[in-house]
Amino acid sequence: MNKAARHVLRRLGTDNSLDHERQQRLAHEVQEEQQKRREQGADQDTGFEAIPDEMLTESEKRHEKYRRQQAMAGRFTPAAERLPIMTAEERAIHNKDRPKRQQTSFEGPIEKLIEKYQDLKEVQRHLTLGQSMKYEFTSDGRVLDKEGNVIFDGEKIVDKL
Repeated sequence: MNKAARHVLRRLGTDNSLDHERQQRLAHEVQEEQQKRREQGADQDTGFEAIPDEMLTESEKRHEKYRRQQAMAGRFTPAAERLPIMTAEERAIHNKDRPKRQQTSFEGPIEKLIEKYQDLKEVQRHLTLGQSMKYEFTSDGRVLDKEGNVIFDGEKIVDKL
């Protein structure tokens, strides 16, 4: 704020009548809210709920937030009690129907895998995820890299130029 505006505001001073009107309006709203609660049968006051947010300090607002969180937490039973617990037999039955995933680990470059396993289907099973994205296996038995260069022509490994 510039100096001139500050000077004008200092000259005007504070208007106490506006502050007094604001306080009266807030007090009236609080009384109306309490009256509504009494009419609805909710006579018990539960903390700061009856007081409008404008009248609460920051610490009171924070207190009310945590109080509401605790009240919500008390409405539900712990997750361990709500979730079914499987016995060892149930888990074995459950896992029996699930597909078995073979874990892969890096065994070496694709050339070494081709030499080791000879069969392209077996080579594909032993590729890591990164290697499988890098190479393409064609239907005629060739292996291509992502640029389209032939790595394996179906009979022998092709040397890179």
